[in-house]
Amino acid sequence: MNFIEQKYSSFKRYLMWHFFAKKLGLIHVVEYPKSGGTWMTQLLADYLDMYYPRNVIPKFKKAVIHGHYIYSPAFNKTILVIRDGRDVAVSYYHHLLLGNDRTPQSIINHYRSKVRFTDYENVKENLPEFITFLNEKYTKRINRHRWSDFIETYLDKEDVHIVRYEDMLHNGEEELKKALVFLGIDAIDDDKVSSAVNKFSFKNQAKRKQGEENKKSFLRKGISGDWKNYFTKESGLIFNKYNAEAMKKLGYIDSNDWINELN
Repeated sequence: MNFIEQKYSSFKRYLMWHFFAKKLGLIHVVEYPKSGGTWMTQLLADYLDMYYPRNVIPKFKKAVIHGHYIYSPAFNKTILVIRDGRDVAVSYYHHLLLGNDRTPQSIINHYRSKVRFTDYENVKENLPEFITFLNEKYTKRINRHRWSDFIETYLDKEDVHIVRYEDMLHNGEEELKKALVFLGIDAIDDDKVSSAVNKFSFKNQAKRKQGEENKKSFLRKGISGDWKNYFTKESGLIFNKYNAEAMKKLGYIDSNDWINELN
C-alpha cells in the first residue's frame, strides 16, 4: 500500500474497532507489538474460516481482526496476547532498527533517527538506550504506549481472554481451544485445531526450526527467553524501572532478583 492507502486503512480500522465492532461481530486479537498476536489471529481465522484483513484495507464485514489499541469497552470479544516484556523489547529492537521482510525502509530510517547510536547491529550495547526510548520518546505519538501501561488497560476485564506467547509455544492446540471456548464455540473439532496449529507453526511458515535465526525475517527466531542473550544489568535496571509491577502481576518475575544474575 502507498502512503495514502495506509492512512485510509488505519482510519478504517480505527472506525471498525471503536464504533462498529459489536455490530459487525468482530473478534479482536490485540497485542503490544511483537508479542505473537499475528500468530493467534491466523489460528483463529483459519479454524473459524473467517475473514482476516492482514496488510490490506479492511472491508466492513465480520472478521478476526488484529491490532495494537489499548482497551475500550466499545470492543467486542477480545483476545489479548501477552509476552515477557524483556523478549518484547529485544524483538522490537530488531523489528524497528534492523528491519525485516515486513518493515518498510522508511520505518527503519525513522526510528534510527530517534536514537543516538549508529552501530545498530550491536543490540546488547544499545539495548539500554532503546528501552529508555520505548518508555519515553516512543510514547509521545498517538497510539504509542509503554508495554506495562498497554497491558494494564486489559487486566481484570470480563470480556478479555489472555493468552501467553510462551504457552502458545508450549502447547498451541490447547491455547487455541481455550480461545475458542472463550468465544463461545462449544463443539471444538480437534482435527481442525491440529490442522491450524500445524499450518501456522514456525517451522511451516519460516521453513526452519525454532531458534534458527534469520534477522531479515518477520519470524526472526520464534522462541522465548531470547532476552537472556542481550540483557545486561544496565538493561535490566532500566527495564525494571518502567515494567517491574506489570511483570510481577503477569507472573513473569516474582522479585527483582533476576537483575542480579546479569553482567
